[in-house]
Amino acid sequence: MTTPQLMILGLLAGVIAAMASGRVRPDLAALSALLLAVALGLVPATDAFAGFGAPAVVTVAAALVLSRAVEETGLVQGLADRLLPAGSGAMMAILVLGGIGAAASAFINNVAALSLLIPAAMRICRRDGIAPGALLMPLSFATMLGGMTTLIGTPPNVIVSDARAGAELGPFTFFAFATAGLPVALAGLAYLALIGWRLAPKREGSTEDVRDIAPYVVEVSVQKEGRADGMTVQDLDEALSDYDGQVLALIGAGDRTRVPHGSTVLRAGDRLLLEAEAEALGPGLETLGLALAEKATKSSGLVVAEVVVTADSRLVGRNAASIRLRDIWGVNLVGLSRHGTVRRQSLARLRIEPGDVLLLQGREETLGAFQSATGLLPLAPRSLAMASERTLRAVLPLAAGVTIAAAGIAPAPVALAAAAAVAVALGAVTARAAYSAIDWPVLVVLGAMMPVAQAMETTGAADAVVTLTFDTIGTPVLPVALAVLMALTMTLSDVMNNAATAAVMAPVAIGLARALDAPIDPFLLATAIGASSAFLTPIGHQNNLLVMGPGGYRFADYWRVGLPLELVALAVATPILTAMAA
Repeated sequence: MTTPQLMILGLLAGVIAAMASGRVRPDLAALSALLLAVALGLVPATDAFAGFGAPAVVTVAAALVLSRAVEETGLVQGLADRLLPAGSGAMMAILVLGGIGAAASAFINNVAALSLLIPAAMRICRRDGIAPGALLMPLSFATMLGGMTTLIGTPPNVIVSDARAGAELGPFTFFAFATAGLPVALAGLAYLALIGWRLAPKREGSTEDVRDIAPYVVEVSVQKEGRADGMTVQDLDEALSDYDGQVLALIGAGDRTRVPHGSTVLRAGDRLLLEAEAEALGPGLETLGLALAEKATKSSGLVVAEVVVTADSRLVGRNAASIRLRDIWGVNLVGLSRHGTVRRQSLARLRIEPGDVLLLQGREETLGAFQSATGLLPLAPRSLAMASERTLRAVLPLAAGVTIAAAGIAPAPVALAAAAAVAVALGAVTARAAYSAIDWPVLVVLGAMMPVAQAMETTGAADAVVTLTFDTIGTPVLPVALAVLMALTMTLSDVMNNAATAAVMAPVAIGLARALDAPIDPFLLATAIGASSAFLTPIGHQNNLLVMGPGGYRFADYWRVGLPLELVALAVATPILTAMAA
C-alpha cells in the first residue's frame, strides 16, 4: 500500500475507535478527521467543506423538517391509539404499532416515529398488563427496519445514494431501497411479533409499575380563587384521583417538603408535589386551579415536552437549581419520572440521573435548543392544547415532495426542500421549530465524513483493501461477498454512528463490486441495510437509547433480540441482492 492509502485507513480506524469508545461525540470525531485529512494532504483544502453543501445534507435536513411537521399533528400516535382494542396482547401490539412505526419511519425521521409511539405503547402496557420491556425494544427495531425502504428513511440511504452518484451512475430513485429493504422489514417485523418480544428482558424494574412514562412528580402552585384554593388536602386528593394523581408533599420555606395532614387547608400560593399522569396535566390542573411550577401556565406560546436523559448528557448529576434552567434557558422542569422510585423532594434540588424522563416547559424553539445543547432525547412533544387541524398542512407537502421525487420530476433534495418550505409557509411548523428540528450533529457527521470517504477512492485505499483481502483469502463467490460486506457494516454500525458507517463502507462496497466485475447497486444496498441494522447495542442508534430507560434495559440486553434479527436481515437480503447482481 502507498503512504496516502495507509494514512487514510489509519485515520478512519481512529474515527471508528473514537466513536466506538463513546467518549467522543460523533460530530467532533468526524470534523476532527476531516481537518486532519486536509492537514495530511488527503483532502484538498478547497474541497474540505464541499460535503456540507452536498445533496445528501440538504435531503436529510429537509426530511427532518417535514418529520417535525408530521410529528406535531399527533397523526401517528392517534392511529396507534385507535387500531388496538383492549386485550390485544403483545404480539398484536407489536404487529400494529410496529407496522405503523415502520411505515411512518419510511417517510419521517425514525427517532420521531418511535417517540410518537412510546406513549401509546406504554398506555397499552398499563391497560393490558404487558411489561414495557416486551414492547419497547421491538418497536425501536421496527422503526429502524422501516427506514430501510426509502431514500429519506434514514441518513445511510442518502449517503449510499450520493456514493452512487459519485460513481457516475446517478443517485438512487426514491423507492429503489424497497427492493431489498421492504422484504427485510416485513421479515423482521414478523420475527419481532412472533419471537423477538419473547426474548426481550422483562425484569422487575420495567414491570413494577406498568403505567405510562408517567407517573411524574410535578411541582404545582395553588392559584388564587381556583378550585383548589380553600380545599383540604384530602379533598384535593379525591379530586386528583379522577386524573390518576395524588398529593405527595407540601413544599415550605427553603424547598423543604413535608407530608401534609388530610385536613390541611390549602391557600393561594401554596406549593405542592403531585404524582400525576402526563396526559392528565393539561385538563386536570386547569380544572383544579393548579399551575405547573411558579411561572408556567398562563404565558402564551409555552409547550410541554418529554425528554430522556442520556448517559452522556450534561445534566447528569446536576439539578435544576445548579443549572439555572429558568434564568439561563427560560425552561421549567415541571416533572420527573424515574422507574421504581418516587422522590419526595423539590424538583429544583433533585439530582438528575441517566434514564430519567423529564417533563420540561418552555417556548418550542427554546426547548429544541436546550435539548440539543444538553444531550437530551425528545419523546413526543406535548402541547397542553393540541392542534389537530395541522394534519393536512403537514401531510400534503410531504406527500407532494415524495411524489415529485419518486416520479423523477425533480431531484429529491429539491423536491423535499420545497416541500419543507411549503410546510413552514402553511403553518404546519414554525420557522423556529423547523430549524430546531434539524439534527445538526448528524449534518456535521455527513458533511465532514463525505470528503474523508471520498479520499478512500482518490487514494485508491478502497481498492487496495479489496485487493489485499482477495490475495489473502481468495476471491469470494457473489453471495458470500455480499453477506460479508453486510455483516461487517452491521458490526461497525453497532458501535459507531450509522451515517459515518455508511460513508466509510460505501467506497469499499463500490471497490468490491468492481473487483468482482459485478453491478454496484446490490453492494451499495447491502451497505445501506447493514448500516441501518444497529440492533446489538444501545449506542448504535438513538432509538435504542431512547427506550433503554423506559424499558428497563441494560447494555447487554440488546443482542438477545438484535442478533437473531440481524441474522434474519442477512438471510432475507443476501439472496435478493445476489439475484440483482447476477
